[in-house]
Amino acid sequence: MSETTVEVTPQVLVYGAPPDRAWTVDSDVNVRYTSSSHELAQALTTQSPQLIICLHAPPQFDGIEAVKAVRRFDARVPIVLTTHHQDTMTNLQAAQAKVTWSVELSTDDSLPEELFSVVTDASEWLEKQGA
Repeated sequence: MSETTVEVTPQVLVYGAPPDRAWTVDSDVNVRYTSSSHELAQALTTQSPQLIICLHAPPQFDGIEAVKAVRRFDARVPIVLTTHHQDTMTNLQAAQAKVTWSVELSTDDSLPEELFSVVTDASEWLEKQGA
């Protein structure tokens, strides 16, 4: 009997605003944006992402609460928390919610474009992990 290997496309699930323009990640990674905690929870029931990126930009995007929702489904998936403002309270909440990495966004571009930059870098990293 011969063995067959099925290659699985790595998936990144992003909680946050998609870029203003129709940009795509230039890699073999499937990226899906969600704009609410409810959508994020639904996506977790149908997908098994290798990485989740959560934007923390209250009041529209509460990344800390999104991380907590993810952790109820999966305690092991790596989560990147992105934010414009890393202060002590945000860092403590991120640690308590078991964030894997935290990335401070610059304020040079719009929030969606800054988030897309992190998505691109993370997708490239994830793609190299599978190589």
